[in-house]
Amino acid sequence: IFENATPVKVQGGSLRTFSFPSPVVEAVQVSMRTEGRPLNANVDLWQGPDNTPQKMGVYIEDAKLTPFNAVIATPRGQNTIAIRNTAQMEFPLNAAIAPNTATANDIEELARNIEPVTIQGGALKTYSFAPSVSSVQVLLVTDGRPLNARLELLQG
Repeated sequence: IFENATPVKVQGGSLRTFSFPSPVVEAVQVSMRTEGRPLNANVDLWQGPDNTPQKMGVYIEDAKLTPFNAVIATPRGQNTIAIRNTAQMEFPLNAAIAPNTATANDIEELARNIEPVTIQGGALKTYSFAPSVSSVQVLLVTDGRPLNARLELLQG
């Protein structure tokens, strides 16, 4: 995404918002990285004035080595993505946000091509990967209920 969208520097302790007023935009891609420093940020999706924002906390030890990328569904138009760099001023981050070209059909196809795993509240599920794996995709879906999940990538 950094090749297609102009990155914006978000200084530590500051907030940047990105609005998508068009109802045609059904998903946005969010990418954040640093110059080898820790990344500590909150990503919020605001959908209209009377909606509780959807929140995501992100912490990465070295966001140059492992940048953060996510596709966030933005249904029903007029959405705003807010990125708050919760790190100290010495730890700026670069963020790039753009409408996602993947359609709902692409996401549904991804969901059909894998065997879904139901993880009940409070449960822990771990997956191991070979050292040759350079990236993974995680698709989190609920049946309409609120989602509260923690994803951790551990090396070693």
